[in-house]
Amino acid sequence: MSVRVQVKREILEWAYNRSMKKEKLHHKFKKLDDWLKGNIQPTLKQLEDFAKSTSTPLGYFFLQQPPVEELPIPHYRKIDDEFKSNASPDLIETLHMMQRRQDFMKEYYDEYIGEPLEYVGSYTGSSFEELASNIRSLLNLDFEWASKINQFDKALNYLISRCEENRIVVMINGIVGNNTHRKLDVGEFRGFVLVDDTAPLIFLNGADAKSAQIFTLIHEVAHILIGSSAVVEASPLNEVEEGVEQLCNSAAAEFLCPKDIFIEKWNTHYADPGVYKTIGKIFKVSPIVIARRALDLKLITKTEFYSFYTDYKRELENIVSSPASSGHFHNTLRVRLGNLFSSALIYQTKSGNIPYTDAYRLTGLKGSTFENYIKFYEGRGM
Repeated sequence: MSVRVQVKREILEWAYNRSMKKEKLHHKFKKLDDWLKGNIQPTLKQLEDFAKSTSTPLGYFFLQQPPVEELPIPHYRKIDDEFKSNASPDLIETLHMMQRRQDFMKEYYDEYIGEPLEYVGSYTGSSFEELASNIRSLLNLDFEWASKINQFDKALNYLISRCEENRIVVMINGIVGNNTHRKLDVGEFRGFVLVDDTAPLIFLNGADAKSAQIFTLIHEVAHILIGSSAVVEASPLNEVEEGVEQLCNSAAAEFLCPKDIFIEKWNTHYADPGVYKTIGKIFKVSPIVIARRALDLKLITKTEFYSFYTDYKRELENIVSSPASSGHFHNTLRVRLGNLFSSALIYQTKSGNIPYTDAYRLTGLKGSTFENYIKFYEGRGM
């Protein structure tokens, strides 16, 4: 007879409620309802499986009361958000992972550079046009940069390279660490930014479309200029009540779709059947950004906008999305870790300034897998 483990019902309820896959839990654990009611205790093997399925450290189940998990930065959500207010274990773990990597980069820059970034927190106004202009100046881009690039992924990579030139660490991942079984939910967050005047860090949800990642990236750069860390929806619909979010959304829209050029392109292509997609390809944004921009500039009515939005949502529902992958393991790792972090970590490790165990902890790689990544990274493009 299997020995049952004494676990407080409140802890089991807490682990159950923090999961975003409750239906799968009930399917996998037939006695789950009895556990939650306190009618029966799980065996050690069942508890271990339950801990893994809810992404909960096993030791938590032996506490006297549920732990309090709070995000260290604001989590801006949509108005009338359908999702629960508590952050998922996937988001919490990803954010803490990025904080550890940012701490490493801060120590690295403090040791070798020592100078803070003057642009961080430099914008104190309330004009989204002015904020967009500051972003354009920081990234050293003209108004028509996007039209010179023919693909969304190349446009995203180009923007990232401009961010990296300004010491902004950018990482993209659609899963938790390297765990392909834990896909990040775009419905919960599209990205977040950890503002710091030494090593600001932007994380983009790689499960999102490239066009959406572009909008989120610029939205997060706006946050850096304002000096405000946040986990955000970064939606062009401005569905978040907080003023700072609406300011960043509007600035991102103005940066990506400058008013005068947008009106010119709109007048040229308005008669096209697929005008929103056509102009979206020019500015490297999604059709919804184009529609919202047209509405804000009074080029279409609210009725036209919501007619488009209804059709667009229906179209998206018929598309099965999955995290984008280059098909090359090491190149995917490079995107997940980012160029600035990869270069600094490899240098510090090979120089003996940090032990390999620290590098393993920061990357989730071990032994030959880490060594092979070093070889790939140092030899890329040759």
